[in-house]
Amino acid sequence: MRARFGNTKRTGAADAACRPCHEDDLARERLFHLISLLRRPDLTRRPYLYINMLADFKIDLYKCTIEEKTGAPVSRLVTWRQRDAWSRDAELPSTAKGRRPGNWEEEAMAYRKFIVVAASMLALAQGNAFAQEASTDAAATDESGLGDIVVTANKREENLQRTAAAVTAVSGDLLVEKGVTDLRGVQALVPSARFQQEGQSTQVFLRGIGSNLDFANVEQVVSFNFNGVYIPREGTSAPFFDIERIEVLPGPQGTLYGRNAVGGTVNVGFVKPKQEAEFSGVLEAGNYDLWHGTAVVNVPISDTLAARLGVDYTHTSGYQTSGAEAKDDLAVRLGLLYDADKGFNIYFWGYVVDKDGTAPNLVNKGFDPATGAYSENAFLHDNPWDDTRTGTLAAFAPFGQPRAEDLDYRNYVAGAEINIALSDTTTFTYIPSYLDLKLDYGYWLGGIPAHYDVAYEQTTHELRLSGDTDRLKWIAGLYYYHMSVDQDVRVLPGTPFEGIFFNNDKGIKEGFAAFGQATYSASDTFRVMAGGRYSSDHAEATGTSFTLQPYNFDRKFKRFDFKLGAEADLGASTMAYLTYQTGYTPGTYNPFPATPGNDNLVKPAKLSSITAGLKNRFLDDRLQLNLEAYYYDYRDLYIQAFDQSKLFNPIFNAEKVEIYGVQADLKFKPTTADLLSLSVSYNHARNKDFTTPDGQNFNGLSPAYAADWTLAAEYSRDIDVGSSGYVRLQGDGRYESSFYADFIHNLGTRQKPYVKLNASVTYFANSGRWNLGAWIKNITDEPVIAATAFAGIPGPATAYLEPPRTYGVRLGFNF
Repeated sequence: MRARFGNTKRTGAADAACRPCHEDDLARERLFHLISLLRRPDLTRRPYLYINMLADFKIDLYKCTIEEKTGAPVSRLVTWRQRDAWSRDAELPSTAKGRRPGNWEEEAMAYRKFIVVAASMLALAQGNAFAQEASTDAAATDESGLGDIVVTANKREENLQRTAAAVTAVSGDLLVEKGVTDLRGVQALVPSARFQQEGQSTQVFLRGIGSNLDFANVEQVVSFNFNGVYIPREGTSAPFFDIERIEVLPGPQGTLYGRNAVGGTVNVGFVKPKQEAEFSGVLEAGNYDLWHGTAVVNVPISDTLAARLGVDYTHTSGYQTSGAEAKDDLAVRLGLLYDADKGFNIYFWGYVVDKDGTAPNLVNKGFDPATGAYSENAFLHDNPWDDTRTGTLAAFAPFGQPRAEDLDYRNYVAGAEINIALSDTTTFTYIPSYLDLKLDYGYWLGGIPAHYDVAYEQTTHELRLSGDTDRLKWIAGLYYYHMSVDQDVRVLPGTPFEGIFFNNDKGIKEGFAAFGQATYSASDTFRVMAGGRYSSDHAEATGTSFTLQPYNFDRKFKRFDFKLGAEADLGASTMAYLTYQTGYTPGTYNPFPATPGNDNLVKPAKLSSITAGLKNRFLDDRLQLNLEAYYYDYRDLYIQAFDQSKLFNPIFNAEKVEIYGVQADLKFKPTTADLLSLSVSYNHARNKDFTTPDGQNFNGLSPAYAADWTLAAEYSRDIDVGSSGYVRLQGDGRYESSFYADFIHNLGTRQKPYVKLNASVTYFANSGRWNLGAWIKNITDEPVIAATAFAGIPGPATAYLEPPRTYGVRLGFNF
């Protein structure tokens, strides 16, 4: 006969033998994270979500007992096998685990509470009525606090408040509530970030660092990833649906993410298949003839294999008067998860995106048609999204009336993640991927027609080993990529000038990297980290540009990036950190060579940063305040500016940009029904050494899209409407001070300070089976520059604009 701790008189010998069983830092950290999930307030409305989250962790626990006759301790391994049962493995002597002594009584009580709560959660799955009642009881005691968020910014799961970076995490549920269906819509939710349209790609800027050059030879300087796979610029416009979370990490991330992570990373994770049957989806309708639908089917094929299929379709008539920017987008995604629960799992995923709408046109900005003079905030029409030319303006359309041009977009991506537990503390991970993307569309630069055609083919492989012991957490890996690009850009196609204003190039990029990073706990409250990455990149290309000069390019680039840092726990809910890290973007070529045969090398861009931060929780976890100060030294960044001596826009290196600032993020939950979020960012970015090829100096000016001030605020309130459900009222706003869309501050590229407001209201049924809501975005119909063309040419600009006021209704269901 056996008895649990607390029910049996223990001897000193038994105490000493039992203590090691309960001291495992990793298990304890995960345990308390799971407990925090069970205490989430919205558990009362979505119990199944947290059951699945529990199942995903597969954490091993040891329930300890004592032989009454001998007083000898015995451990019984308790494992989450399936969503419907606990299973107990063979009995193991606790002393065999070799763990160091700790507070056995406190740990034992924590484990016992966890098992009791988890058992209650299992009961929730047996029926909706009981689920509502039981989940309410489980969450009632601690639903006033802010829940914990798990992120993978460092390529391992960890608490957001224990991550030494200003990570912004956005859940897929929040995206649905706000009517966000692509990366550009996430901008309102991320401080100091701009996700802006450039044709069918998305320009990503974090803290003023990004690239506004939409050329195949110039890659992003903020890394964008789906499920850990790097996606090129044109692939970032894939529709967002069935998303688990989005994580945005500012600052150079050269150690773990490698090339093109100079400004940071954006990581998007899809919802993985689960061991339960599910049919869920969203139906939306709105202005501009919006019809949007998402359907997801999850099927458990066996005890170890599950499949998840999602389909998303969007139709709109277009925001612009000509009918440009209409959508007819279809995306299909399939996921397969094999999990034998023996330290081995395979997650396969793939998606297809097909777009057949019309491409957006650029509108003229900075020209006042009434006076003929420059005016930084003027558009040709009272409606800024009117891209047509009527009346007297028709005389300024020698190439015809701007119209909606057809869009042909095809994107195929497949990836996988294979995890093998080599031991209790070491895991092997392999992530392969393949991408094939083709894009072909026409568009108008104000009154000038243009055409863009590009094709990508990419293969990547990443191998990782990771370890997690009492004192040391580490990761090491190898990375390989191969990308081929074929791009053709033409201005004035179909006219006598077509053979002059064009750029055509074909290129291959290939690279290899080896990396590693480790965090060592020098004590219970102090940790140090170090990491490094060696990169070898090769780029070659041939082409011809509108300078009528053919060019060839073949260069190799090698670089070592590193990270050093320290973390200190200043209290139970306070952590301070200090990091120094670097990143780089491989060199490239100027596609507009000034002399025949000149490959016009553009040197690699490099960034070094120092970051200091403080993460805090107060008032019983109801108030969260995170602060981060940073300094960036950005060297040899890519610039395109007008060369008056040659009358075209070459790409070259600006010697230095200096960036420093402070970001403050606050969350406050004064009651169980109210949540307030506020983010304030000051970002001082200035050119320190910037001279154009023709000798013009622009020192002291801010880089493109680098506003000094950004403020973002959000408030939501849940209102019970009886026993059947509740209503969530939500509103958010974003303020940005003025910025320019180019580096030399041409008048037409200036965006005046603006405020954007959004709101939504949603009714949630307590059963969790359906919800009904309405949303509105850009309430005041504010025109905001998304991107400009021909950056650096003096005078008015042609610009893409962010969407006008949009609104719609939404029905969500989950069975």
